[in-house]
This record gives sequence, structure tokens and C-alpha cells, in this order.
Amino acid sequence: MMAQLAKIHAWSYFQWSALAIGLFLWLLYILFTGPYRRLLGAADEAPPTALQHVYMTLGQVLYLFAFFSPLDHISDDYLFSAHMVQHMVEVSVMVPLLLKALPDWLWSWAFQWRPFKRVFAFMTRPVVALVVFFLVFDDFHWPVLYDLTLVNGPFHVFEHLMFFFTAVFLWWPVLSTHPELPRLTPGWRLVYLFFAFDTMMPPSILLLSWNSPLYVPYTHAPLRLFGLSPVTDQKLGAVIMFLFGVVSELPPAIAAFGQFDFGQWYE
Repeated sequence: MMAQLAKIHAWSYFQWSALAIGLFLWLLYILFTGPYRRLLGAADEAPPTALQHVYMTLGQVLYLFAFFSPLDHISDDYLFSAHMVQHMVEVSVMVPLLLKALPDWLWSWAFQWRPFKRVFAFMTRPVVALVVFFLVFDDFHWPVLYDLTLVNGPFHVFEHLMFFFTAVFLWWPVLSTHPELPRLTPGWRLVYLFFAFDTMMPPSILLLSWNSPLYVPYTHAPLRLFGLSPVTDQKLGAVIMFLFGVVSELPPAIAAFGQFDFGQWYE
């Protein structure tokens, strides 16, 4: 494996622009939730807790893993399964961590702009969030759009931005602690998480059942890393998608189950 990777130019392993963007946004978070929060009219608000800083750090580490590290290069040019790791890290782990890192007063500051609040409130309605994420996530895995992301850089960036924002809407009904737009009650959270998991199933089922290559660029990869054929690579990507969906939704489902009031059934 190392001999194969050595054939790829080392400088192409890393996306330095992604590193610059990530560090810049991280610095903004530290400054404007800390010493400069007075500029947002939040001088009396508490800075993020130590746990929120941990969430932000973990979210940024995952961002760098997904978009700065060699994973980005390998996922674009060599392995579909690596691309699925990148996609699922973004929508299933990175976005929830970043959401949990943001203090409620920062959202209150953003919600002062009424058009933003109205749009955000609409997009985080459970049914809307599920349908929008389903349409974006699933449609971008159809071959015609997916292949385009691999050969068109700006369109690829657009895809990831769509994944990011629709994932924010998807996770809000589960994770929000904001009093104006709170999360769902425990029972409804369980129902919601069940359907959220289902939104990722169509591409997984398609990839597992398809026995020929769906994505043309990977059939012309200069190296077959790990000796994976295009079809085996596709099926592995489907398994990765499924496993990330299970692992990411299990903790909030367990938490919601623990908060559910079973006594209401006996009233």
C-alpha cells in the first residue's frame, strides 16, 4: 500500500486552502465568542464552556481530516469508499459537533436579522429538514451529478456546502438548545431519527445491489489502491454510509430514549 501511495506526488496530498479556511473560521470562533463578543452586543453573555471548546476542536480536527488531509486527494482520484468516509464525516459527525459548540446567544444574535430567522425556522421544521436533506444527499450520489463533482472543482465545493447546510438543518431538531427554536421532544426525536436514517438508505441500497461501476472517473483511477475493484469499492462505500448513519444517530437516540416519559402511557 505504501509503495502505491508513494507514486502519488506528496505535495498533492494536502489541500492547503482548506487548512487556511478552517484555521480562519476557528480563529473567528475563538475571538467572537471570547474577548470580542462585546462587538456582537454580547458582553454580558458567558463565553463557550470548556465542553463547547472541546466540541469545536473535535469538529475542526474532523474538518481537517476530511478536507485538508490526503483523504481528500484519495477520495477525488482513487477510491469512492474514501469519498464516502469524507461525506459521512462531514454530515454525520462534524456538523453535529460544530452545532454543539455554538452558544445559544450566538444564534440569538444571528436571529436578530428577521429574514434569516424566518428562513432558518422554516428549514429546520422536521419534515422540511428531512425532505431537503434527502433530496440533496441522495441526488448528489446519482452518477451524473457525482461524476460532475469529480471533474468540476467549483461544483464539488458547491456540493459540500449543500451537504453542510442541509446537515445543519437535519441535526437542529435533535440537538438544539435554543429556547426560540428548541429541539423535538424525546418521543418525536426518536421518530425523527428513524426517518433521518432512512434518508441515507436509497444510495446505500443502490450501491450494494449494483454489480457494475456506476462512477466513471473511478474506473480510470491511475492506481487501484488496496487492490479494490470499482464494484467492490462501491459496495464498501455503501457499507461505510450505513455504518456512519448507525453510529452517529445511536447516541442521540439513546439520550432521547432515556428522557422519554413512559409513565404517560399509563395515565
